[in-house]
Amino acid sequence: MWKVFLTGATGFLGGELAVALSKTDRAEKIACLVRAACDAEARERLEGVFLLHGDAYDPDRIVAVAGDLSDDQLETRLAGHPALKDINLVIHAGANTSFLKQKYPVLVETNVRGTHRVASWASQLASLEAFAHIGTATIAGAGEDVMGKTLGEDEPNLSARHLVGYTRSKMLAEVTARAMIPGNKLTVIRPSILLGDTRRVVPRSFDIAWILVAIKQLRMFFCNPDAVCDIIPVDYAASAILRLMMGHRRHTTYHVSAGASATTCRKTLEAIDYEESGKPPLAFCSKSDLDLMKSWLRNGDPDSALSMYAEHIAYIRCGLGKKKARILLSGLEAYWPFIDLSQRFDNSRLLADTGIGLPEPAHEYLKRTAVYLQDIDPIEAASNP
Repeated sequence: MWKVFLTGATGFLGGELAVALSKTDRAEKIACLVRAACDAEARERLEGVFLLHGDAYDPDRIVAVAGDLSDDQLETRLAGHPALKDINLVIHAGANTSFLKQKYPVLVETNVRGTHRVASWASQLASLEAFAHIGTATIAGAGEDVMGKTLGEDEPNLSARHLVGYTRSKMLAEVTARAMIPGNKLTVIRPSILLGDTRRVVPRSFDIAWILVAIKQLRMFFCNPDAVCDIIPVDYAASAILRLMMGHRRHTTYHVSAGASATTCRKTLEAIDYEESGKPPLAFCSKSDLDLMKSWLRNGDPDSALSMYAEHIAYIRCGLGKKKARILLSGLEAYWPFIDLSQRFDNSRLLADTGIGLPEPAHEYLKRTAVYLQDIDPIEAASNP
């Protein structure tokens, strides 16, 4: 029987893992790290995770532990908590996922040093049998050697070029986990891009889903629409992680990804029905068009090279507004290069060791669940991507 310690329990994937763990008989106890001032407040937040979809919360089995990955005293606090003395499975899913450049010190503190704190505590547990580090497949980076490729579960490349601090911090976090947890106890699990849920339920987080709404509102797309997008739904990711940890594993590192079920940007946008009456059609534009658009939004009249987008210029002027357009483009700026990477992540290890099967392609499940995207405010999301 597993006595589990889970970090990130109020997050997108972590929340789904907490609920999924509660539904398996293999988990005797589930202790969840929750950012809060005290255990009572932590419990209230954790109950909200279960309440969202009407799942049962059993306080005798599901324990809320107040704590913060960025707390220098976290290791000491965990070591002194009476509910954590017999933990034998740690699932470290907590992370800061910001793409903002100015947040890099916070990313290092939470993702890298936070992993060090959790791993340092876990490595001292006499009862520890397994430690699952939930990373990201995007630690592969953005060099020419990984663009347009299907990537396997190679060791982290410390010299890889990264487009944003988030992926670099997660690469360093994985290196930290590998250095601190014995190889016979460590499993590194790297999900690809998480987007939504296959079920007709409100997602726990809209995370990167705001990008679809932002593009739908902007009516312009500034990279390769046929680039491969290795997207998976959060419910598939949680199920795959639990199958890996509850079953027989022949490897220490796994991609939880779409693999052969990967989609494209064009198919994904078509699935959410981006055409809207009274608005111009979605335009697929070049990088030079993007530079000209940003210049126009900052300054005077649009360059003559943008004349082919006269309908879109008029829409922004009289409908969307130049200020909102600037905010949307600013928030999307870090994502265009990511999309152009056109990466797919090999998941043959996962499929062989769990029998889970390929996930439903994003352009299929989004046809059912895109209705929930209407709750997203893309301007608010673009202000803090």
